[in-house]
Amino acid sequence: MKKFLCIFFSVVLTVSAVVMTGCDGEKKDNAETKGTETTSQTEETKADKKGGLSEIESYLEKFTEGDSDFYGAWQPESFNYMSVVFRNDNLAEMVTGTEGYFSKYTLNEKKKTIKVQLMPNVIDGEYSYEFSDDKKKLTLTLDDNELVFIKQKDFSLIPEAPEKPVIDSEILGWWEDENGLFYCFQQDGIMYENSISMETCYTYTIKDNKIKATYSVGTEMNDEFTYSVKDGVLTLNDVKCKRKTV
Repeated sequence: MKKFLCIFFSVVLTVSAVVMTGCDGEKKDNAETKGTETTSQTEETKADKKGGLSEIESYLEKFTEGDSDFYGAWQPESFNYMSVVFRNDNLAEMVTGTEGYFSKYTLNEKKKTIKVQLMPNVIDGEYSYEFSDDKKKLTLTLDDNELVFIKQKDFSLIPEAPEKPVIDSEILGWWEDENGLFYCFQQDGIMYENSISMETCYTYTIKDNKIKATYSVGTEMNDEFTYSVKDGVLTLNDVKCKRKTV
């Protein structure tokens, strides 16, 4: 299975003629594996919920909690195909559809500047910043260039759960491989993947003893994972994963 971050390259070209570099390299290739029995989703449409949120929702929400006016999702006025999320772990995230790409940001509240590099020649540099009185608009200024962002109230990286996914109860929960890449599979057919430099939310279903996963980058994209479970170890595309606590 291969997936590249180069979707951002094509998107940026349509609005700014910016050549994006640093596309993510290949993820691990597919490998044949023995299938396991699958079971249909129960009548619950959202499983494993705590406080009204699913496991993945609860995990993602933690990163935008706090008292900084920056935390949360912002919609750029000049290019509305993406969102920018400022997180409380000093990561800024460029999100298109259900996929996000991480970059670090540095905030200097005394000087009222923020340094962030998300899109070469677009969101790239050390900016002075100013919030509107109601904190719903953020203006970043570098030289004579201004970027205006509007706070997004109902932003979510998570897609709508599929109606009738086929799931395997053995893979539900959080898993981490030896390279630090981790996943979560929910009973409602939502899957999460974090590869350190980016994160993706999918809808998934089990078919032909493989995980068929779909995500969005403005257009629908598909991934496929071979898998097996033995002695409490999940093998995805020939890479072993152990249970993870989040």
